[in-house]
Amino acid sequence: MTRYAIDSDGVSRERLALAHDPAELRECASHVATATAGAVASTGDEGDVLRVELDRFRVVHALALDAVADAAGALADRLDRSTLEARSVELFVTAGFAGVTASSTVNLGDPVSAVVP
Repeated sequence: MTRYAIDSDGVSRERLALAHDPAELRECASHVATATAGAVASTGDEGDVLRVELDRFRVVHALALDAVADAAGALADRLDRSTLEARSVELFVTAGFAGVTASSTVNLGDPVSAVVP
């Protein structure tokens, strides 16, 4: 029988590494949009083709960075939920074993305090 386990320490470590990525990616998208807007403005009247291409670059790359930021945020949320679910299962199983152990010691009696006739 195959058993699977979630490496909750590893997941938590990766979650911490991923924590700031969505904000940094969104900030990078903002910088890309700002920089290309400045480049578009500096093309002047003669740069219609260049202006269109710069605008296309801005839209594609800023949206791509936003999409990656959304994906990183969704991954971080899923890692949080996976870790919590795994810990909840562990606690539930441990509580179940504790209940079984407690009831079996009561039913069997305490062998240490047993009196030999």
